[in-house]
Amino acid sequence: MKRPLPLALAWVLAALLAGGCGSAGSGQGGFDARRAFDDLRRQVAIGPRPAGSPGARREARLIARELRRAGARGVRVQRPYRNVVARIPGRLPGNVVVGAHYDTKAIPGFTGANDGASGVAVLLELVRDLAPRVDGASLRLAFFDAEESAGPGDSAAAFRRTGDRGSRQYVRYARGGGKQGAAPLASIRAMVLFDMVGDCELRIPREASSSPWLYSLFARAGGGRGPFGGEAPAVLDDHTPFERAGVPAVDLIDFDYGPGPPPGAWWHTPRDDLEHVCARSLEQVGEPALAVLADFRPPGP
Repeated sequence: MKRPLPLALAWVLAALLAGGCGSAGSGQGGFDARRAFDDLRRQVAIGPRPAGSPGARREARLIARELRRAGARGVRVQRPYRNVVARIPGRLPGNVVVGAHYDTKAIPGFTGANDGASGVAVLLELVRDLAPRVDGASLRLAFFDAEESAGPGDSAAAFRRTGDRGSRQYVRYARGGGKQGAAPLASIRAMVLFDMVGDCELRIPREASSSPWLYSLFARAGGGRGPFGGEAPAVLDDHTPFERAGVPAVDLIDFDYGPGPPPGAWWHTPRDDLEHVCARSLEQVGEPALAVLADFRPPGP
């Protein structure tokens, strides 16, 4: 997954921060890190979840079930790649796609506690806190299948060919006016991605292709504390197809997992396990995200 790119000029959005960050639209409490970690643990217990595998199908069913229990609307599984999509209606025009990927790289013994399960766990808990309605723009939830590149290698060329298949499919359906539960492309004002957010030493710098304005929303909601700050090289990830379609996007990712230079010694190894992820890290990203998404006011078209 997620191949690094050379540093590039990031977009600068002309809009100013508007509206601020409100409380959860449902009026429920704050982000429940223990419950989110239970979701992470349940995913790891499924075992490996490569796209098309029995484990991935089981994971898709788990996600869809939890979305329905939380009160999300329009829950469905896209085809052929099994993106699980749903929505939380908002009081303001426009849609914000909020996503995470649930598949794992096809590596023997790889259960993806951080690389896959952590982003899904954060997003599921956000849905519980935000459904059935938010005060800002509507949230279009996308749990992406087939983010990982096919085959054994991790080269950038392999990822460009076979990575991001699920998110590319979502954008195709969005271009088609909103097929199979995707938001129509013209209505999408922003895209937010959660990926690799469970590292016990969590650091989420601004990934270089990500919108500075969008990143600043989360950093400010964190109150100058926690994992936000700094800048990192751009990566290819599920936000990339949205950027290519002209949608401002932010990839909230810690692409430095374990000892050694990024991506770290635990990335795409069986050591991406429960021992190397922490509930407090899910909370460090989930609590600011809850504040931002409850009253998300992106700029107009």
